[in-house]
Amino acid sequence: MSQEKSLPEQRNSEGFFILERIMEKALLRKATLNDVPAIIVLWKEMMDFHKKRDPFFTRAANGEQVFGEYLEKNINSETACVYVAIIGGTIVGYCQGTLEKNPPMLTASDYGQVLDFAVAADYRRTGVGERLCRALEGWFVLKGVHRLEVRHSEFNEAASHFWAKMGFKPYLKTLCKEFENGGAKDGT
Repeated sequence: MSQEKSLPEQRNSEGFFILERIMEKALLRKATLNDVPAIIVLWKEMMDFHKKRDPFFTRAANGEQVFGEYLEKNINSETACVYVAIIGGTIVGYCQGTLEKNPPMLTASDYGQVLDFAVAADYRRTGVGERLCRALEGWFVLKGVHRLEVRHSEFNEAASHFWAKMGFKPYLKTLCKEFENGGAKDGT
């Protein structure tokens, strides 16, 4: 599928596409195996965005292939869901999530985990992401899940604002420590 925009570039005074125009044309549906190549393009864009800010997100040499296989597995899974947003025949966004299990000592056994979430740069802040999020939430509700979790990079302010707008709030902080030559980078 072509990744070119098929809508006229009608933008508001801030330079963003006019929401009503985009929302009229946006179609959301569950992803199919035929969508995998277009989703990989969006995944690469997302990964490259993150790599510029943290080399941890550097794609492996076979990253596209591995991600494609992972995506195909989730498209065919009963415990995962992948949605795409389509405008003018082009996939402009996708999200995927999976059912997860809490440790057995907790009363809440299942929860939902957002795995990936990406919207093409030209279609951000148009409502496409919100619609994808609501579709994924609806799938989790149908599965009987009462809690949905998402992780995003600390440096990704747009993601931080987006997830807060969608009603997510912090509850756990993930820390990391990198090692170099058998010892921590701080010399310990």
